[in-house]
Amino acid sequence: MNNLASDYTVLIVDDVPTNVMLVQAILKKEGYTLLTCDSGAKALRLAQERHPNLILLDIMMPEMDGYEVLQHLKSNPETNNIPVIIMSALSDMQSIVKGYQLGATEYVTKPFQREELVKRVAHRYELYSIKRIKQELESTIESRDTLYSVIAHDLRSPLGSLKMMNNAILMMVDKEKVGDEVFEMLQMMNKTSEEIFLLLDNLLKWAKNRLNKQKIYKQPTEINSIIESTAEMYIPMAAQKGVNILLEGLDNELMGSVDIDMLKTIVRNIISNALKFSFEGGTITIKSKTDGDFVIITIQDTGKGIKKENQAKLLNQSTHFTTYGTNNEKGSGLGLMLCKDFVELHDGKLWFESEEGKGTTFHFSMKALNQNE
Repeated sequence: MNNLASDYTVLIVDDVPTNVMLVQAILKKEGYTLLTCDSGAKALRLAQERHPNLILLDIMMPEMDGYEVLQHLKSNPETNNIPVIIMSALSDMQSIVKGYQLGATEYVTKPFQREELVKRVAHRYELYSIKRIKQELESTIESRDTLYSVIAHDLRSPLGSLKMMNNAILMMVDKEKVGDEVFEMLQMMNKTSEEIFLLLDNLLKWAKNRLNKQKIYKQPTEINSIIESTAEMYIPMAAQKGVNILLEGLDNELMGSVDIDMLKTIVRNIISNALKFSFEGGTITIKSKTDGDFVIITIQDTGKGIKKENQAKLLNQSTHFTTYGTNNEKGSGLGLMLCKDFVELHDGKLWFESEEGKGTTFHFSMKALNQNE
């Protein structure tokens, strides 16, 4: 038993001193912290005050028997989660069943073997240790996600300003005056700032989602106008790579009840992925339609596609992966998982078809807005 066993407190309840001494002698070698008492009333008081991790409870005690103690323990919100192992000379089936019915975790009949008691207590200790480790891991993960959220939030604003300045400089600069080399560097700077901003934005929203702090604000929205304005932001970047972005049928009014920021995030990530995996001379086509109660948005590229063996991993949180684009662009793997979460918050779904060497088509659905809404 490791030294953490001393953090595990066992309360022994028995009115016979020799029984208490025997159990103490057996468990002391295992390193547990032991408490003892000789009556039901004292057991309830100790359970309330010290909140032991396990109670070993005798049944046949004067004034208040073990069954009554067990009833009180399980009816008290402060003690009802403490596991109780009954140790009793009552070995008939009726007594055993009654103990389990009242909430006992296990039932050991006296006289018991030393190895049996040690193993039963060790099993409860192992479950306690697993639960504690799980809580510590969850706390560590939550702290990490909170740190991600704080860092991303603090960096997002200055990086957003830098991105807009890069865009403005690129639009103002005359290529003929600065020369090809400088203009190419400005294009690369602009592209890099766009990619970093998207990564940071994804990180912030992913962390908020993990911490259950990502709020959704649905409102009646003309979906096509949001898709079109978001897609147009990527036309200059696509042109740098020699990729054409086509918008088909987005001039039709298509109403939905959506969170505008989430919709923009979904479209940005899917277009960014399509651009990353497109070859020079390729095409990204964006279109939308209604299908019953849903709006379906489709983003299709003619890029490198996804290997068949990797397709099942793509939208699976436990196996999702990322790979290099056609110009060795590297992604974080967060974008599509965030898209999937955001689509599902809109009662829709995200899916795709892909063929290696021919391209990938992503679809996502969102609830359409009824005329009466």
